[in-house]
Amino acid sequence: MSHLRNLVRLARPSHWIKNLFVFAALIFARKVVDPGAWIATLEAFAAFCLASSGVYALNDVLDRKEDARHPVKCGRPVASGAVGVGTAVGFGLILMVAAIILSLTVRGLLTLMIGAYLVLMFGYLLGLKRVAILDVLILAVGFVIRAYAGGVAIDVVVSHWLLLCTLTLSLFLGFAKREGERVALGAAASETRPMEWGLYTQRGLEHMMTVSATLALVTYMLYTVSERTVEKVVGHHWMFITVLPVLYAVFRFYGRAITGQVAGPVEMVRRDPAFVLALLVWVAMVALVLFVI
Repeated sequence: MSHLRNLVRLARPSHWIKNLFVFAALIFARKVVDPGAWIATLEAFAAFCLASSGVYALNDVLDRKEDARHPVKCGRPVASGAVGVGTAVGFGLILMVAAIILSLTVRGLLTLMIGAYLVLMFGYLLGLKRVAILDVLILAVGFVIRAYAGGVAIDVVVSHWLLLCTLTLSLFLGFAKREGERVALGAAASETRPMEWGLYTQRGLEHMMTVSATLALVTYMLYTVSERTVEKVVGHHWMFITVLPVLYAVFRFYGRAITGQVAGPVEMVRRDPAFVLALLVWVAMVALVLFVI
């Protein structure tokens, strides 16, 4: 039973929240009352959960020595020795194959998206994660693939503004995570995550966070008032009011990340009820604008 529990920990189910980007197309294409669209989106979500968990398993194998020196990551199943290297590799590959098989039941193009995500992550794991800025950009592209795949699953075109917003928001979250690591670990950061930390100075990361947060907010604002959104998605101009909780959530995350209080979006959701409330308010406002007004 403990072995099964360790395999579940290796899959990091708490990080599946990152795959919620798949639901963006379902919401903004106003398909939430379509049972078929829900089934396809849920299957796409499950496929990305399996794929990302497989990537986490392989990542923990490759990073086991560095993780063992980390004050928190040392408790991970592979780093602590609770799960063997061979078992972790096999488990990860099984999850990835399962993701591909599941995606085939939805649409062939979704399988292509899963494949693109896995290829991108393989490059990340095999060395690109050690290249400053590129590491965060690759992770951000992974989120864009998720958002686009959500549209592929239900056969709708995802707005380029929404994809750009996903990209810039993901960049902000990625740089915020690096800043959290830098603050929390200090000089020991290079021992637990070997990479070009010379480019990730306090001043540099603050600028990167500021620029990416600004771009994320601007692209979302432009999406809410774009001609396509007004005419084909909403039918009126009230989508712009959903910017308010987004502003609050981004600024709150920025403030907590820059002071080292949180090291990533998953931790932010766990530890900051006000941030979670802002997200829920945003969801409620989007629902109001799309389906009530």
